[in-house]
Amino acid sequence: SPDHCHSSNDRQKPSASMSSKPIKLTYFDIPGRGEPLRLAMWIGDMKFEDERIEFKDWPALKPKTCWGSLPMLTLPSGEEFAQTRTLGRFVGKKTGLYPEDPVAAMRVDEILDTVEDLQSATNSAGQGLEKKEKEKKRKEAMESGKPAKILKKLDCYSKKHGKPGYMVGDKITLADLFVFSYTGFVISSGFFDGVPTDALNDYPSLLAVRKTVDSHPAVS
Repeated sequence: SPDHCHSSNDRQKPSASMSSKPIKLTYFDIPGRGEPLRLAMWIGDMKFEDERIEFKDWPALKPKTCWGSLPMLTLPSGEEFAQTRTLGRFVGKKTGLYPEDPVAAMRVDEILDTVEDLQSATNSAGQGLEKKEKEKKRKEAMESGKPAKILKKLDCYSKKHGKPGYMVGDKITLADLFVFSYTGFVISSGFFDGVPTDALNDYPSLLAVRKTVDSHPAVS
């Protein structure tokens, strides 16, 4: 089968026309894993093509992607890259939203990995059960299960390592954008059956982080 991880453009030197093309982000027309990348490029004033595909078109596109997943970034050279946190760090470095200091960067990485755990734990709660039973299990999980424990730890992390309204330090980083996006998608969107939309009310530090991002001029 063809190797979709490397297009023929991978071996071309970028021409002037290539370098003037914007980066393209390909994802579904939902917030999900694509949202922190969109936010980073909006806040960082980075020009990009926001390609949003419909779910019905995904089966045809999936085998043409390197890892069989989205989001995907296509560089002006034609090279394609995937994996959300990898793309996040790339965009973060380009926009100044990923710390240059290795220790601060490691703190941001902790948050990026932890919010992925949050989504996974929420999704797996009640998986395979009938709708009503799944909703019950998810509600319980958000109140006292693994998702609740992760949210509590994230809230404490913000208090310990960030100024009020920030996860790490005293300015917006990828950590804030990932917390904003993942908590919004998992909790506030209604996408996950049974998750109370007010589940963040017990976590004031996370609410403050959400307010910081939501009130940014490039977002609001």
